[in-house]
Amino acid sequence: MSRTGWKKRELEAASILHGARYPANVGGPVDVESSAFCCQVKARRVMALAQIEAEAVEIERIGTQKNKVGILMVKRSAGKGKPTPWLIVMTAAAFREMSGPLPTEAP
Repeated sequence: MSRTGWKKRELEAASILHGARYPANVGGPVDVESSAFCCQVKARRVMALAQIEAEAVEIERIGTQKNKVGILMVKRSAGKGKPTPWLIVMTAAAFREMSGPLPTEAP
């Protein structure tokens, strides 16, 4: 993927979430926002697990401030003509906020 393909990826993510993409000149940490989610989008050939973790923690914090679930959407760039799936990453705390307590847990 070219270095300018990030805009297309953000538009794809916005479509998946039924949300809107923030313009790049806004310069904020949120790329896409919907009624339920705040999202940071990453399209990389390689991304370290530590970086994924840090991004997920940061977008969780931002989502909590907006009373939304913060998620990280990652798409690996495998090369021209090689499709890869979107991965949606969230912290366990964000997952609990979204899904509620498990049936075996006391409310």
